[in-house]
Amino acid sequence: MKQDSRAATPPTVMSNGVAPLVDAAVSCQWYGHCWHSTHHPDVKHCSLCGVRGYCPGCTPIPPAGAKPFDCTAHARERQVQP
Repeated sequence: MKQDSRAATPPTVMSNGVAPLVDAAVSCQWYGHCWHSTHHPDVKHCSLCGVRGYCPGCTPIPPAGAKPFDCTAHARERQVQP
């Protein structure tokens, strides 16, 4: 019996209207996002999966449509705290 290859394929998730690269979301989860600056100074954009993010430690008021991600400095602070 032939297996339907579509059944094993995860659905494509669009992020801000941008289709991710194959396995980009998994890659970002394991290795981190590839952040780039945007026109908004407090918001970064991942060129791999298309997500927009900001650091809640640096930017206390969340920008519209951006997800919270700690910057390197704030991530280190969280690791040190008990």
